[in-house]
Amino acid sequence: MSEWWLWSYVILCAAAMLLFVRWSRDPKGVPQSEYRVVFVILAWSAIWHAVAALGAGRTAIAGHTMDWTHYADWIVTAPLLVFSLVLTATHAVAEKRIGLVTALIVWTFPMILAGPVAEAMESTTARYTSYGIGMAALALVLGLIWGPLRADAERQPAPMAAHFVVVALLLSLLWLAFPVVWILGPPGVEIIDEHTTTVLFVVLSALMKVGWGIVDVGRLRAMSDRGQVTLA
Repeated sequence: MSEWWLWSYVILCAAAMLLFVRWSRDPKGVPQSEYRVVFVILAWSAIWHAVAALGAGRTAIAGHTMDWTHYADWIVTAPLLVFSLVLTATHAVAEKRIGLVTALIVWTFPMILAGPVAEAMESTTARYTSYGIGMAALALVLGLIWGPLRADAERQPAPMAAHFVVVALLLSLLWLAFPVVWILGPPGVEIIDEHTTTVLFVVLSALMKVGWGIVDVGRLRAMSDRGQVTLA
């Protein structure tokens, strides 16, 4: 049954990729970089979900089965999602703060890597410590998004600043949902089983990579079409 969900996600990503290719041919003032980043996110995520659907990518470790395809997906798509959000926040900002962008991207790596490290730990204390480190990295990423990155977004025209708040809030809530599912699943307190965890991760991935990308780029296209903002 898990395979059905995984293949459904792969098909959904493929359909979304076709949509973004079509949009990119009529960009409506949205830079091609926006389309390329979302396309890569969808392609990379679809590849690793296909690997999981084929029954690969699972390793018995520390008394449970670790599906490392999740982490292979997230270690690339998390920094790309941050970069996509930065593009949205700085469309109409002439000066890009490279230090801020670098910090946002760099801190996504411990945020993700804490997961497989925690799963590999035999000690419960060590496992939750690693999980806590990942949560601290997530908190730092969210702090940078809602602090200095939001300040940059507010230097743009009002419609763009409002759009940033919408997409940043959606991304933040989805990012918070992933560690909740993780801690409730087999690596954590085991309230939900492996199948349910897989299904929830698929649903969250669909919302984050397909849904969020369509909302972000779709709203940018609509604003540009209405002449509400000039996209750089």
